[in-house]
Amino acid sequence: MKNKLRIVSVVVDVAMFLVLALVVITPYLLTSRFGTLERSDLFLGWNAGTWHQNLGWLLTGMMVLHVILNFKWVMATAKNFKKISKASKSQFVIMLLLFVTMTASIVSGAMWGAAGRDATDCIRMVHTLTSWAAVWVVGIHIGVHFARFLSFFEAHAAKK
Repeated sequence: MKNKLRIVSVVVDVAMFLVLALVVITPYLLTSRFGTLERSDLFLGWNAGTWHQNLGWLLTGMMVLHVILNFKWVMATAKNFKKISKASKSQFVIMLLLFVTMTASIVSGAMWGAAGRDATDCIRMVHTLTSWAAVWVVGIHIGVHFARFLSFFEAHAAKK
């Protein structure tokens, strides 16, 4: 059972990374060198803004699932923060930064989506800044866990 849970966790992590990449690139499809794509014929009848918003909600759901799958580590680390290694402390701080930046990005994105074209410049700026901060912290988060991530694939390749 533990191995199946780990496989689910890795699948969620890979899918979450791919969705994040799509969320990041879709705003740039709105104003490409080919002109604006405000038409509803980008793909499946959605324009780039609709894709960005819906993929953002999908990413939010995947992040909640990711936290649920790793909740045991989060609680154990928080509970024993004074006793854990410096590496675990830094991972926990990175996770907290990620939580704060992603939450701010999600809330400001929801506010922007609700306001539509009437969104204030402040909401747009907060969303843009927190989103890019989150992308940077995600990169750090992935870098911290990358060796363990690769070892998962090496272990499964060795079994075959």
